[in-house]
Amino acid sequence: MFQMGLAVVTAAAMLGGGSGLPKGLLFMESHPPAKAWETYRTSDSTKRQIQLNPCFRKKAWDTGRIAARTVTYSSEDRMKYEQFVVYKNVRQAKQAMRGLRAELARCADVGKGYHRYRYFTKPVAVGDEGLRAGGLFFENGEHAVAVRRGAAVYVVGESAVPTRSLPIRKFRGLIAQAEKMTVKVCRLPRAAC
Repeated sequence: MFQMGLAVVTAAAMLGGGSGLPKGLLFMESHPPAKAWETYRTSDSTKRQIQLNPCFRKKAWDTGRIAARTVTYSSEDRMKYEQFVVYKNVRQAKQAMRGLRAELARCADVGKGYHRYRYFTKPVAVGDEGLRAGGLFFENGEHAVAVRRGAAVYVVGESAVPTRSLPIRKFRGLIAQAEKMTVKVCRLPRAAC
């Protein structure tokens, strides 16, 4: 009886806050104070699109979200982001990853001239399933890693200039972050690890 009560209290403490996610879950939440040219934004909206957004959709296309948190950083020449989404069940999290792969394929090569952008993807062995992606734009680009663990999807990305081969050495920092998050995910009651 005591153990059950303790488990309920622990789960309630972890789910404190409006999003149902514990404070400090994402690594970027404990950032230094922003300088004049920097911006940090945090959102607990479940309606926000997946940050790795190759088709530049304005709204979320996936369904079944029960909690989410997104932290973005931008400066004059750099950007980083982290996003964590918990779905109602593992099936919907799998659908979200399948949908992300479809979006990356659909918008793999769009536009012409300096309006052209391309996305490249390869699998990554993190969590239950994962991928690494590179988006190449006219003057900049991004590297991102998206992983699913149980009923949760974690996406992390940063400014970069990717190549079609997406060498794993260029993704080491993002992959290390995703690996740490897959361990943290299983501490959440609704993650279904």
